[in-house]
Amino acid sequence: MLSVLMSNYNSAEYLELAIRSVLEQTYTDFEFLIIDDGSPDNSLEIAIRYEKLDSRIHVIAHENWGACESLNAAAEQARGDWLVRMDPDDLMVPNRLERQLAFLRENPDLAVASSLAYLIDSQGREIGRSRSPYISRQVVAATVAGRELIGFHHPAVAMKKSVFKAVGGYRKPYWLAEDLDLWNRIAEKGHMLLVQPEYLIKYRVHNGSVSIASGRRQVQIIDWVEDSKHRRRLGETELTFDEFLAERQSHPWPSRLNQRRKTIARTLYKAAIQHYSLRNYYHFVPQLAAALVLEPDLVLPRVWPRLAG
Repeated sequence: MLSVLMSNYNSAEYLELAIRSVLEQTYTDFEFLIIDDGSPDNSLEIAIRYEKLDSRIHVIAHENWGACESLNAAAEQARGDWLVRMDPDDLMVPNRLERQLAFLRENPDLAVASSLAYLIDSQGREIGRSRSPYISRQVVAATVAGRELIGFHHPAVAMKKSVFKAVGGYRKPYWLAEDLDLWNRIAEKGHMLLVQPEYLIKYRVHNGSVSIASGRRQVQIIDWVEDSKHRRRLGETELTFDEFLAERQSHPWPSRLNQRRKTIARTLYKAAIQHYSLRNYYHFVPQLAAALVLEPDLVLPRVWPRLAG
């Protein structure tokens, strides 16, 4: 059995469509845990209505704990060997579970599998398609061995429950990049992760997306995840987020200025990509141009293949 985990907070606008995309899967042997994390809208009412219609659904409701604690608690209740992630504003393609399970059976050494994603706007219209280098085991191994982080679409993931629990699940302080922290800790334990080269979810990009609302802090936390990975490799104690920021501030001013340049460039680049996805070209062009000026080595390798292709 598979256990589909969906943590919801205030996503009533898209929740019903997301639930239906799970219930309409071609593979049917799963349980569906919908966690309402203290939503002030009518999300819980929607979830309970569907729970009454389909015995595979189990609604878990509590006060606002945050996504990390909500998902960790739900994983404890899950009966499946595999935890399948889903977000309340995204959609599964009809055969996602069937194809993902086939991929796991073809690659029995995997602890985590993700997939490619169609990018859709608030109206459900396709606005792009994701790419990933992590369809290659060699690229995964090289990334795990290096300083960079391995990452892929979180709501497209299926992960082995026993491995998830063994590494301690999601860590709340790393929220906004808790998935990156989790994948890299799993990989460091010698487990294999891979992206399935199929489009199995529709990932919604809209103005409420976390990456738009909290761009600068997310970039800082990603840097912290990277620093934590490096320290673990050296056998050192991880810093808290405040300690990490303070340690940066202790550097000589040229180093601080250079780091600030990189942070601003990455924040602008992430915002530019979101604006492009939303067809907000008026904001996309100047933000991408500014990111390019501040850090061409970041922008050009990512943009040029798309332009050339």
